[in-house]
Amino acid sequence: MDIMNKADMLVLGNVITMDEKKPYAEAVVAKGDKIIYVGSAEVARELCDEHTKVYDYGKNSVYPGFLEAHCHAGAAGYKKIGTAQLDLDATPEECAQVMKEYMEKYPNKPLFSGGGFNFAKDLPDASLLDEICPDKKMLLTSVDGHSMWLNTKAMEAFGINEEAVKKWGESCIKVDENGKPTGYISEAPTFHVRAQVEISVEEMKNCMLNWQDYSFSMGYTGVYNAGAELITKNEIEASHELDQEGKLKQYIFAGSLINDNTDTPEADIENIAEKAKKYNGKHYKIIGAKVFCDGVIEAHTAWMLDDYLDQPGYRGVARFDDHEKMVRLLKAASDHKMNVHVHSIGDASTKAWVDAIAEAEKATGNMDMRNSLAHLHIVRKEDVKRFADYNIVAVAGMMWAEKEPVYFDQEKSYVGEKKAYDGYRMREFIENGAVLVSHSDYPVSPEISVPIAICMGGQGYIPSHGIECRRSDHQFIGRKETLKALTINVAYSWHAEDIMGSLEIGKLANITVFDKDFMKDDFSDIEKAECLATIVDGEIVYER
Repeated sequence: MDIMNKADMLVLGNVITMDEKKPYAEAVVAKGDKIIYVGSAEVARELCDEHTKVYDYGKNSVYPGFLEAHCHAGAAGYKKIGTAQLDLDATPEECAQVMKEYMEKYPNKPLFSGGGFNFAKDLPDASLLDEICPDKKMLLTSVDGHSMWLNTKAMEAFGINEEAVKKWGESCIKVDENGKPTGYISEAPTFHVRAQVEISVEEMKNCMLNWQDYSFSMGYTGVYNAGAELITKNEIEASHELDQEGKLKQYIFAGSLINDNTDTPEADIENIAEKAKKYNGKHYKIIGAKVFCDGVIEAHTAWMLDDYLDQPGYRGVARFDDHEKMVRLLKAASDHKMNVHVHSIGDASTKAWVDAIAEAEKATGNMDMRNSLAHLHIVRKEDVKRFADYNIVAVAGMMWAEKEPVYFDQEKSYVGEKKAYDGYRMREFIENGAVLVSHSDYPVSPEISVPIAICMGGQGYIPSHGIECRRSDHQFIGRKETLKALTINVAYSWHAEDIMGSLEIGKLANITVFDKDFMKDDFSDIEKAECLATIVDGEIVYER
């Protein structure tokens, strides 16, 4: 073989390919950004010469680059370098103290931002923040990203006033006895405020690079960015510029945000298609629309078929509930060879969107859109089956499925014990033939972690937390299906299974190495697994 045809990279180890035809191997060989061989070490070495870089990981395990099916890349980077971090169990007073210290550390900021609180009841008002910050804007975001606590200056600046209450209602903007906003908001007004926070392209580029470094260290080579404009409209421009400059190494597939119950679904999809033409490159691609249908159970904003137990007559917030507009949006996406990715927590939300997808796909004849419903906290059994019928990707929050004490007690008191225990169905989607993928929703969730996802999908709980934290004995899916939900199934959801998701000849040389075998090692060891290396396009982008 001529030297010009020799391999650039040889990776040796316990290779778990996620290729059904050849599930295990000893070596992966790459030339340029592509895999040219997967198989025995002996044959692999014949494809190499003295110029080939050899990475021998011994008994450590080599996997396809892991893929994240739903996260918020820009928000993750901004969280790490642009906001104060609040504890999940902190009281309002403790959060205010953290913000006071943050102000003292960064006194020249025009706006003080924090994130991570979780107030189940006795919601605070603006007065506590006004005491520490009367002259500048201050806003704190809840851990789930669906609620905010603002001071008076922030309310004035971002239009949270009595007119806003008329527009969005008292379920989204809390008011005092005089009908005036208190400073605590949820759902649509939260995203309205966030869209007005100015973050420059240069600052956003730093955020994206921060995110990239972190996610590479966790073993992720590709992610779905759920809402490309979620943190700022400049995130798209920043990502595109990094891609053009050769600095964006991670593969980012993005969904562009659609307004709730938009009056112009066809024009909106046309606009997204134009963005894709302008900004798509090798590593950054806008592939469709991102929709918020409802909120979250812990904020009483998930759209439910039954009343909340603690609020008779109330069934949550339906953000996008116009069936005709749903169908029009889906048809328009089909016309542009795009898909729709929907935030859906409550059973009413999921039913509504499955109904719409079924109607749209039958009308267009396009049964391969691979539309996605994400989070799927509470789903009716009859709707689980329809995911396979209409090729809807189930984006499962398996990392959320533990009986975490604070949240699980909230769930039971809000929707009842049975619905709480039946939450986050996973095995049923697979048993009914649906494609299931795993997501973390980072930074809404506190971590993005392959080992934790393996533990949760494999056995339903994290070993150090104990089996008593397992929500259900019949919903976890086992090791193999969990690995598929972190690799090849995610690639399928992006129409990218031909280039990533498994280690096969002709696919991208995107590889991750961990010090544990996720198919065989004890879960107590897997929980502590560490990423040793991440490879993208045949290039080492992270080494421990």
